[in-house]
Amino acid sequence: MKKKKLEGKIAVISGASSGIGLAIAKRLHAEGVKVFDISKGDNKLSEEEKNIFEKQYACDISDNERLQEVVADIVSTCKKIDFLFCNAGFGIAGLVENASLQSIDKIMNVNLAAHIKTTKLFVPHINEGGKILFTGSLASIVPLPYQACYTATKAGIEAFSRALATEVRDRKIKVTTFLPCDVSTGFTDARVVELKNNQEKKEVQNMAKSERNGATPDYIAKRVLKLVKKKNPPLRKCMGVVVFPLTGRTINFLVRIFPVRFVNFLIRKIYLAN
Repeated sequence: MKKKKLEGKIAVISGASSGIGLAIAKRLHAEGVKVFDISKGDNKLSEEEKNIFEKQYACDISDNERLQEVVADIVSTCKKIDFLFCNAGFGIAGLVENASLQSIDKIMNVNLAAHIKTTKLFVPHINEGGKILFTGSLASIVPLPYQACYTATKAGIEAFSRALATEVRDRKIKVTTFLPCDVSTGFTDARVVELKNNQEKKEVQNMAKSERNGATPDYIAKRVLKLVKKKNPPLRKCMGVVVFPLTGRTINFLVRIFPVRFVNFLIRKIYLAN
C-alpha cells in the first residue's frame, strides 16, 4: 500500500476539541498525521473522536505557565513537529463602548497574544520545511461592526503571520493565515454578548443567523488540508461565501482595489442591511 504524503508527520492544534480545529484534526488523522490537541478541555468528544489524537492537553493558552508545561511535554515526546495550527479563539459582540474591560483583555490575550506566545515556544522545534497555519477571519480585511475587538485580533494575527513568514523563511518554514467567511460552529453560541439596546441586538442576531447558515467546519478543513499539502502555500487564503455570489476570494480582491471609505460603505450594506 502506497504511503500517504503526510503519514507520520506531527501536528499540534490549539482548539482542536471542537469546530474548525476538530474538523482539521480529523482530516489530518485520516492522512496518517499524529495530532496533538491543546484545548480548554470543556468539550465532550465521542470515543471515536478522542482516538484521533495522540494526546490531548487541557490548557487555557492564555495561561503562560500551563502553556509552557504543555509545549515542554510535547517537545519531550516528539523532539520536533511538522505543523503548528494556531486556531483557538472566541468572540465578543456589541458596541465597543458596552464591552467590559475584562472581556477586551481576555479576547486580546486568547485570540492574539496567546498565539504569538505559542508560536514563539514552538518555532525552535518545527522541522525545516514545516508549516505554521493561523485561523484568521475575513474580518481581518472586512472589519465587522459590533465585533470590533474580534476584528482587531484577527487583523493582528494576519500582520503577525506575515512578519513571521519572513523571519522563518531561511528555515523553509511556510506560514499561512486562512480567512474563513461565516462558518456554522459552536463559536456563535459561545460568543460573549454584551448588548444594551435593541439596535445592537438586532444586528448581532442577524450576524449570528448568517453564521449558523454558513459553511461546515469540514468544508474549511478540506481546503486547509490542501494548504498543508501545498509546497508553497499563499500567505493569505480566503474561504467560503459572504453573501451569494460574493465569495471570500472576491471580497479579498475588492478590498484591494476600492478606497477604504467605499469598502466600509459596502460593509454597512452587507451587514447592517436588515
